[in-house]
Amino acid sequence: MSRSKFLGSMFVVVATCAFAASAFAKAAPVKCPFNGNYSFFFWDPDVNLSGVGYIGVQSNSATKCRAGIVLPGGIINCNFSDDTEYEDFIEGGNIFLESDGEGTMLIETNSTDGICGTGKDAIELDISLVNGGKSVLFNSDGEEFASSGLIPQAGYNYTLTGRADKCFAGQISGCYDLRFFTPDDSVVGDCTVCVNGAGAVTGGDCKCNTNGIEGDQGFEYDSEIETGGYTLGEDCQSSTGYMWFETSSDLICGVESGVAIDFAVAQQGQEILAACDPNEYILNNTSVANAGFYDACSVEGWLQ
Repeated sequence: MSRSKFLGSMFVVVATCAFAASAFAKAAPVKCPFNGNYSFFFWDPDVNLSGVGYIGVQSNSATKCRAGIVLPGGIINCNFSDDTEYEDFIEGGNIFLESDGEGTMLIETNSTDGICGTGKDAIELDISLVNGGKSVLFNSDGEEFASSGLIPQAGYNYTLTGRADKCFAGQISGCYDLRFFTPDDSVVGDCTVCVNGAGAVTGGDCKCNTNGIEGDQGFEYDSEIETGGYTLGEDCQSSTGYMWFETSSDLICGVESGVAIDFAVAQQGQEILAACDPNEYILNNTSVANAGFYDACSVEGWLQ
């Protein structure tokens, strides 16, 4: 065999093998954007109600990521300003998404009082994926029953709205800018809260603007944070986190010198999502009154 014919035969063999290898190669798995654990916070614009929690979602790549399930183990904490708090553990549910990222999520729980004390163990949310699936905007569906038409759902009782972000299971450190507001629009403001990564609040300040509180319309308060502390739950159960701090100068929103929040951490520690804890005193004792007892505030903030 001539040298040219030999080289030609080898080229055919190599090309055939390369084609065969590419033909039988496995396609890369589809990575669904709505997947993993999310921290969230929510409020009802109509009543003094706010809350915080976390949820796990597993999308199905075989459906082009348009369907999936809600994993058991999440938590919904629902706080009212009358010292009432409800905690529900998520047991399951499902999600469905349109191609544009809009969709629905059904969350199922199991508790004596039901979600936010409604006696109903399910809630259906209208959801929208943003920021490549890192964040989810949601509000409760107002139908009496969930999509199956058989399950009573808490969204029929409350018009909840909120946001969920990829949760963070690590430790936090640094100063966070937190904005807060109450569902009845009587109080808005922002705090700078500094934490040291070891469970202590080391400083900061809070500015609060009031409107609708008798005698204080249009008044601004400026409070200096003196001391405080926080605890975090394990892994992504940071919705069980609890933060408190005491201030000098003005009372917080003209109400009390201390405040406590139930909070979650998201986006690799860059964000804090929270709701005012409804206990009358911080740390459940009788030494420092809690301004969160008067208003069910919602809080979101970012690391400076």
